[in-house]
Amino acid sequence: MSPEEREALLKMLYGELKNPSRKIEILTTAPQYSRIALMEEGNSKEFIFPTHFANAQLGNQLISLADFIGGCGAGRYYIAMKANGDIQPCVFLPIKVGNIKELYNSFEEWWKNNKILNDLRNKDILKENCGSCPFRYVCGGCRARAYAYFGDYLAPDPGCINNKEVYESLVEKVKVPQSKS
Repeated sequence: MSPEEREALLKMLYGELKNPSRKIEILTTAPQYSRIALMEEGNSKEFIFPTHFANAQLGNQLISLADFIGGCGAGRYYIAMKANGDIQPCVFLPIKVGNIKELYNSFEEWWKNNKILNDLRNKDILKENCGSCPFRYVCGGCRARAYAYFGDYLAPDPGCINNKEVYESLVEKVKVPQSKS
């Protein structure tokens, strides 16, 4: 999906979530969904803050909670584990950060001190444009998508509308030359 298509989809989904005639829950791993909610409802008393796990009815006095529960959760409040015990920050982020069989006595220490997990938790070290985005604490971009395109989990997320030029440069790089017939 292009950043524009993703933006339109997330806005449509948020509209459906807010529609009182619809009785639906929308859960997504798209960190931009939190930014959409803030942009659509920033000062509303009916503000719904969407997370990976729930749609929290926060109201405007609790919007600051978004900084904690919003955005990419990789290594922040979940991890993924393969059948062989290998641990990744997220099911979509294929970086081995440990193995549960080696951590059974020291999991908490490992969780607090793993460099990659700590990097993922620190939104102040994200590279541009994610690193300077005013929504970096509630979004921060998808770290798996950044890694997939750039081999760097701190790189910009090319799926975000705020990184449209990054997406366009990637599309340009992979363009297949047209044959002259």
